[in-house]
Amino acid sequence: MNKKQFTEELNSQKGITGADVVLSLLIILTTVGVIGMIYANLVIGSKGVERKSGATRMTTNILENMAQIHYEEMAEQLDALLTQGIATKEGNTYHIIGGGSTKVFQTTIPKGYDIKINLENSYGGQSTGYDLVKKATVSADYTLDGKTQTVTLSKVFERETVRECNSPNFSKEYVEQMVGADVNYEMYNANSQNTGGIKIICPIQYDPVAKKYKIITETSNLWYSYSNKQWARVLVLNPEDVEKEITTEILQGTDSYVWIPRFGIENGKDSFGGTHFKYKATDYAILNAYNQQPVPNFIFHYIDSNMSWSSSRGIEEEGILGKWYPYSEITNSADQNPAYLLNCSQYGPLLEY
Repeated sequence: MNKKQFTEELNSQKGITGADVVLSLLIILTTVGVIGMIYANLVIGSKGVERKSGATRMTTNILENMAQIHYEEMAEQLDALLTQGIATKEGNTYHIIGGGSTKVFQTTIPKGYDIKINLENSYGGQSTGYDLVKKATVSADYTLDGKTQTVTLSKVFERETVRECNSPNFSKEYVEQMVGADVNYEMYNANSQNTGGIKIICPIQYDPVAKKYKIITETSNLWYSYSNKQWARVLVLNPEDVEKEITTEILQGTDSYVWIPRFGIENGKDSFGGTHFKYKATDYAILNAYNQQPVPNFIFHYIDSNMSWSSSRGIEEEGILGKWYPYSEITNSADQNPAYLLNCSQYGPLLEY
């Protein structure tokens, strides 16, 4: 069709018909609908990204802040939320509804988010009798387009591994703290039951298989773990008693002793409170919690990076590693002796089986 023919054809039209109007309206409505749908999806998608980012930020912050506090404080802070009425608890899971100034581990939870924190003792997926590892699972629930969405993150926390304190010492000057200066003694060995007239120094350790305490002869490997509240313990027995079953009465009796390594208490110098182990040859100290008000004359301080120790508590003499204390002293609050103080610290209470 040439230009002349096209012009004639166009001029022959008799105006817009009803069908043309309907078709035009349909095209317009369809276009508007598509644009509206695209816009709605963009808005929902943008809001979804924003909400998910907020949930991810909160779960990440909670876990990161949990990593900044002491191992045992995680459960303590969650239980505090229960007391404050901020959280509820079902099993091992704490439920916090966001809103206002609600905070969990220094993380603000805004309205519209529900936080669940599951905290359980586990190791390799198996529950253990030892509180050494906790798995924290944090979930943030929010609603988007009428549907509940969830962001979940997990982290495993290990009890703080500390350099063990000064090792229990069985040299004469230390053993005499238990038996006195004029008493003959020997370390337990396979023939101890046949030896008379002396005291037998018997290191003991809990056997989780036999589910009882046993006298051990091998103390070169660590048979204690102060970081897990398992203190070095010994019994001072007569030869005829070494083969007897170790009962609760014996464990808590006058022949039972615990090793209290040299340590000091510092007030307000670290985030945990602080009980510090002191090493014989160095100025290195370990910071741990002390959950009672320190005795004023037992506070130590730093002088030129060296620690100054009180001279009134019995374990701070120059060069001393620690002392053997009677078991009864760990509950002697009236005396406030080092055994009692350590039992109140992050290294206590002494783990009993």
